[in-house]
Amino acid sequence: MKFYYFLPVAVIFLAHCSPKKEADGPPPPMPVQVAHPVLKTVAISETYTGRFSAIEEVNLQARVSGYLESVHFVEGQKINKGDLMFRIDPRVFDAGLSRAEAVQKQATARLGLAESGLARADSLVKKNAVSREEFDTRESEVAQAQADLLAAEAGLRTARLDLEFADVHAPITGIAGRFNITVGNYISGGNANATILTTIVPHHPIYCNFEVDERRVLQFNRLLLDSPEGGRGGGQSKVEIAVSDRDKFEFEGQIDFSENQLDRQTATLQIRAKVNNENEFLTPGLFARVRVPIGEPAERLLVQDAALGFDQSKRFAWILKPDNSVERRFVETGALEEGLRVITEGIGKDDLIAISGIQLLRPGAPLQPTTVPMIATEGDGETKEAPAK
Repeated sequence: MKFYYFLPVAVIFLAHCSPKKEADGPPPPMPVQVAHPVLKTVAISETYTGRFSAIEEVNLQARVSGYLESVHFVEGQKINKGDLMFRIDPRVFDAGLSRAEAVQKQATARLGLAESGLARADSLVKKNAVSREEFDTRESEVAQAQADLLAAEAGLRTARLDLEFADVHAPITGIAGRFNITVGNYISGGNANATILTTIVPHHPIYCNFEVDERRVLQFNRLLLDSPEGGRGGGQSKVEIAVSDRDKFEFEGQIDFSENQLDRQTATLQIRAKVNNENEFLTPGLFARVRVPIGEPAERLLVQDAALGFDQSKRFAWILKPDNSVERRFVETGALEEGLRVITEGIGKDDLIAISGIQLLRPGAPLQPTTVPMIATEGDGETKEAPAK
């Protein structure tokens, strides 16, 4: 009996050769959340990177040379002005003082003797008992003795100062650094190459230095000219400062100095603010973010910072169109205000801005928008509802 196997093979062949199923239709519109910008009265400001520095720094040096006898402070300790910090072996200076006192007494005695001789010569010259030349000699001896006494008294004052300078006191109040020399070592003092014993740096108040670019300098100057005060001395001089471990601008400073010309290499203007630091929390050398108010408070539009994209150096937002597609619109931005970014130009209060899936958006692509409240991004990445208008 014969078996035929060609039928299943033909069926399989016909199945593979049958027309494909029609392709699926276009994908559904992508869901996206959109929100109106928040309208709020804010003070326009600019934020700059700065660094804290001490108002003054003293490299403590001795005024006399000698061997270090003792140290009277702890490294890193707060030192008050006038505190004893180092003592140089005073015995050499004590002996020098005794020697200067003896020289001063000798000079006093010589002056007395010279004055007595001059008095006798004066009476004798009137009687023509001595020559005029003898009288002049006695008079010269008195003048010489007076000069010697003045020199001896100056040497005595110097010796007293040397003994006083053997004790090295703090010239300012501040935090002491490490001491660079230990007991028993020789200290060179009283010259340009004197040994630096330690440094003292005050922490209160403290400076915060930052630089402003040329464009902002011009903008700030125009605002000053338009202000009621007018001129360089007018306008707002307070700044807000944040440090690296917090987003909050929790410190306040007062601008007390700005350079009289821009740096030619960087085209920036150096500005300095003085900051109250009574608890000495801030330390010289720390980085800071300095927020400088520019102009008077005004109504501004704010959007979620994460809703803004970057195109090279420009920022843009995705704006919902009437046909439920989006267009890309470049915007000018300002500072962050309670988690929202200030928009100074580019959008209107009635615009709907895409705040989700912005990496997937394309101009003209159909969307399924859902209107939600504008949300603000916290420093830890969480979000909260934007503050009320």
